[in-house]
Amino acid sequence: MIRGTLWSLLDDAEVGKIEKAAFRLLTKAGARIEHDGLLELLEAAGCRIDRTGMRCYFKEDLVREAVCRLGHATDMRTEIKPGWTPEWSMRQWGNHPHLLDWASGERRLATKQDVIDTAKMAHMLDEFKVAGRALTCNEIDPRIEPLWTTLSIAKTTNKPIAGSEVYFDNYLDYLVRMGEILNGVPNDISLISHCDFFIQPLIFESQQAACFVKKRQLGCPNWPGTMTVAGMSGPVTTAGVVAISLAELLAGWTLGYLLDPNLPAGGIIATASLDMRTLNACFSSPEAIMQNVATSNIVRRLYGLNTWPITNYTDCKLPGLKAAFDKMFGLLSVPFCEVRGIGTDGLLSAGQDYSPVQHILDNEMNKAIERFWGHFEVNDDTLAVDLIEQMMQSPKTDFLNTDHTFAHYQKNLWQPQWLDRSLWRGAHEEKSEETAMLGRIDKHCKDAIKRYEPPTMDMAKLKELEAIYKDAEKRLLV
Repeated sequence: MIRGTLWSLLDDAEVGKIEKAAFRLLTKAGARIEHDGLLELLEAAGCRIDRTGMRCYFKEDLVREAVCRLGHATDMRTEIKPGWTPEWSMRQWGNHPHLLDWASGERRLATKQDVIDTAKMAHMLDEFKVAGRALTCNEIDPRIEPLWTTLSIAKTTNKPIAGSEVYFDNYLDYLVRMGEILNGVPNDISLISHCDFFIQPLIFESQQAACFVKKRQLGCPNWPGTMTVAGMSGPVTTAGVVAISLAELLAGWTLGYLLDPNLPAGGIIATASLDMRTLNACFSSPEAIMQNVATSNIVRRLYGLNTWPITNYTDCKLPGLKAAFDKMFGLLSVPFCEVRGIGTDGLLSAGQDYSPVQHILDNEMNKAIERFWGHFEVNDDTLAVDLIEQMMQSPKTDFLNTDHTFAHYQKNLWQPQWLDRSLWRGAHEEKSEETAMLGRIDKHCKDAIKRYEPPTMDMAKLKELEAIYKDAEKRLLV
């Protein structure tokens, strides 16, 4: 087992200054909450409310009461239990609006066929344990799009289906009903993403606020999210971004606490920095990682709440090792918080694009990371002292052909499926290796779609899902 104490990015005095700034923003500047029901709850709890401006000036005692109830004492210790298997579980996730085809370089808004083909790929490839809404279908009205996509995936695969982002509160009940049918679990919320993001600085717009309330009523964990961009939606300074991020998380936890104090709490931090040359928001920059880690570190230290710094957002536009590097770069956060891997969802262009090729490459990277965290066993068998002594006395030292190697190599050695480990083969081959590798992965994905065979499906379940979708289509598209 790997044991240790997480590092602190800031000293106590710096943490105190940032927390003081966050509470000043909440109590003096206030947050715009575009939801009458939430404003009524806040007012009843003692907060000052400006109805005209839909602004809440939080009561500090209330915020501290919320995080005290939701959090727990922590001493920053962390433990990672041993254990590793070559069968790393991969899932589809993300709601990317565009599909990026590696071979042609085409980037297009996702079609119905793209959604179905992506589900076929997940069904046929053993790497995928869970299928999901990797793409947002541009051809379906957004008021019912998650329902159509879930139904289409359920018609394509019998693998478990993951949920993802939602943007309208009035289709959440339908997603719960679909989840109940798919999984046989009452009040199933597996098709619904738990996180709700503020618009910076400290704005909870009406549509997101309505989703936030409905999710809590359905029992979704209390997970606010923050996505401040340094130099654009927040100060260019890291300290200023961290103060806003902390304030937004505190506001979200307080709102969730008032709705249901018994819900588990967490959060997501996905800040960025503005590139002053291109004016693009960069989510995998050193500053973005530092902002995310600092906020997460402070929250754990002060309130005992775990938050997840986003480490899989990459600013790269094409699949390849540069995108993999951007995602691996986020592992700088490992000594400071609980994140121990990269996102394996094929994300490119800061969440705008889905690339099946990048998804498979992400999975390759995460298998390597998982092998490291899997640690190793120390016992008489793994120490193999008898074998070492025997080989030392042998005229030919060759552990490859021993029974011990045969018995242990699969459990101890990570074997990449795509990354090249061969010896030097010549300048031309080596210069073109990455392109060749991506081509092999692209063929792997497209061949899976071509050889797709429908599984045995539960037609009664599909009929129920179809009825739910038709009812939603009739009621929500008025």
